[in-house]
Order: sequence, then C-alpha cells, then structure tokens
Amino acid sequence: MPNSKFDLGKLPTDALARLILSKVKSGKNVLLPPAIGEDGGVVKSEGNILIIVADPITGATEEAGWLAVHVNANDIAVHAANPKWFLATLLFPPETIRKDIERVMNGIIHALDEIGAVLIGGHTEITDRVNDVLISGAMIGEPMVKGRYVTSGGAREGDAIVLTKGAGIEGTYILASEFKEKLRSYLSNNIVNEALKFKELISILPEVRYSIEAVGLDNIHAMHDVTEGGLLGALYEMAYASNLGFIVYEERIPVLKPTKEICSLFKLDPLKLIGSGAVLIAVNNKVKDELINNLTKKGIKAAVIGRFTKEFNKMGYLVKRNSIKVPVTEPPIDELWLLLEKKELLK
Repeated sequence: MPNSKFDLGKLPTDALARLILSKVKSGKNVLLPPAIGEDGGVVKSEGNILIIVADPITGATEEAGWLAVHVNANDIAVHAANPKWFLATLLFPPETIRKDIERVMNGIIHALDEIGAVLIGGHTEITDRVNDVLISGAMIGEPMVKGRYVTSGGAREGDAIVLTKGAGIEGTYILASEFKEKLRSYLSNNIVNEALKFKELISILPEVRYSIEAVGLDNIHAMHDVTEGGLLGALYEMAYASNLGFIVYEERIPVLKPTKEICSLFKLDPLKLIGSGAVLIAVNNKVKDELINNLTKKGIKAAVIGRFTKEFNKMGYLVKRNSIKVPVTEPPIDELWLLLEKKELLK
C-alpha cells in the first residue's frame, strides 16, 4: 500500500530498490555502486581504490560511539580492506549534558585507536528530532591487497558458507550492557559477565586478515558481516547480491551460551538478532577445512554452516534440527527492535 507505514529497522527489499536505489546514478570511477546486500561502495583513486561505507547506530546507548566505529570498520573489513578514516554525524536530544557527549566521543576515539584509524570530520548537533543519541558514521578504507577487493555479491555455486564466532554477538552485548541488572535477577553473574565481554568480539578485522592469509583472496569469493536482521538477514542479502540461493543447517550454527540464555529469557531468536562480530565467508569448497583449521589455530571459532546453490534464486532455506526446511524469502525484522517495542519486558 502506498501510504502504509514501515516496520522498525531496515527498509524492505522492494521498497529499498524502488525508493532509494532506483534514483542512484553511478560515476565513471565508481567500481561498486549501492546495491542490495552490499556493505559499502568502491571507488577508484589514482594508483589505488578506496572502499567507503556508512552505517548508523540507533539501537544502543551505553557504548554507541565505540560501536559506531566498529560496525563501520567491519563493513570495510568484509571488502578485504583496512579502515583508515572516519566521519561521524552526532545527533543528541535536548536533555543532553556535557558528560553524554564526552562518553560518545571517548568511545569513538578509543575504538579508532584500537583499529588504527582516525577521525577526519563530521557534525554534532542538539536536536528535538531525536529521543536518544543517533550516530551516523562513514568510514573510508584501503585494500589489504593493493587493487583487490571482495564484495557480498561474489558468492559462487557450491561455495561453502563459513560463519565465524557465532550468531547474535552484538545483540547479546547490547542487551547485557543495557539491561544487566534485570539479567542478573534471572541469570547467573557468570553468564552476564561473559555476555559483557562480547565487546571484545565485535571487531571482525582479525578473522578477515587471517582468512586471507590462510587461503588467499582467490578462494574467498564473498564476505558479509552479520548486522541488523541477524544471521538469516545477512544470508539473504548475500544470496540476493550473488543471484544465488542458500541452504544452512541449524545444528551447525554456533550460538554461544550467553546468547542462548539471554535469548531464551527474552524469547528471542538468536538467528535474527543483530550480530556484528561475526562474518559470513563464501569460500571455495575445496579449501573450507584449511580455512576453518587456520582460524581455529588463531583462536577464532568458525564453522561451515551450509552452502550456496543455484537451486533457489535469491532466497534460501534453514534446515531446523527436526529436519523441517524453513524458507528465508526476505530479511527478518531484527529481534532487538521487536524487543524494544515490548517495553513491559524491559522494566
């Protein structure tokens, strides 16, 4: 319906294509223009190429500045590039005090120091148009291998789908940091404390670098970080961008214990929970074991969860533990957004 409202979260694929992407004009030096499923753009500069991405932080407050840097850096990383330069637009609500702004900026600078990037510009404003801090970030990076980059849409038929770390990492951390006192009333302190340590897992730069070292860019056909919409959303976007389908198996998907317990408490599906900190890799099936073994040696958990196929076009199937095949025909609404709508659960 032309006048119907949208659900919270990402625009539906058809609306994104019609309202946004249909209006985009690409320049001659744009190698990768905006497209459904892609994390960033690629432009050609003299002697090299630049990867440019943009992503907001809207669902977290405690570590919003820190997260804003890392989610943008992750979008750079999945193009097989190193993050270098960051810009941030910071919108604060009217009741903001100096301490609030300092907390956000301290988080931004700390995260930039962690990844070796710098802040080069942006905008800061107090506005009654927002109810909480909103950060719109943009990151620019350079290829890890000069002149080479990877897209989300490069997966090939028969590629193994590798997932690092586990599903729902960022969502677990956000819930643990925002509602830790409520969680401590229902879960053990060990589980809550372990979930809070998921902050250390948010960056995917290490596993991207290790993966390239292990099997080379020629064997890594596509990468995508697991963000809004969770693992199932990321899989759908990769398949859509690659003009392929996918099949994945629930029993093979790693879900860490704190994620399981927190999702169980809030009645959330970890496969649909925002998951920065994990990366999906479409890798040549012949070297999948080599990739897994090398990541494991580096202390990074990884698993082959399925494969890309031409059997299903721009969609896929999740095979549940009971062998029932559940179709994935569009990115799901993120479980974090659904939870935040149920305000009574958060009291």
